[in-house]
Amino acid sequence: MITVYNKAKSLIFDGREPEILNTVFDLNTEAGASISIKLKDFAANNFEDLAHIIEKPAFDFIVKTGGFITDGGFLNLYKGSYNLRLYYYKKNNTIIILAYGEFQPGRYMLWVEGIWVMGLD
Repeated sequence: MITVYNKAKSLIFDGREPEILNTVFDLNTEAGASISIKLKDFAANNFEDLAHIIEKPAFDFIVKTGGFITDGGFLNLYKGSYNLRLYYYKKNNTIIILAYGEFQPGRYMLWVEGIWVMGLD
């Protein structure tokens, strides 16, 4: 069950791919904690896989409150800001949804789409 969420989108990277590889991003969560992440922490975590890690009602709530839609293609991949692919980062009970990818040739963007905190049932 999701207890707190913040859907405030924010652009945290806009540049060339080599610049993001070792960049550390410090994000403040709704619970008042700070989480540091790197590209390698979430790049292998496709948003669609989150449906197998958390309960369906929680996943559906994230999709609904985040306003995420699928691309309508064969794989039904979810897209975020600027039609970029969605990824997730989960630490303890906090889930951060990120949109990342190449926006223009050689230009990469990373957006924080929102932060959801799961409560204890």
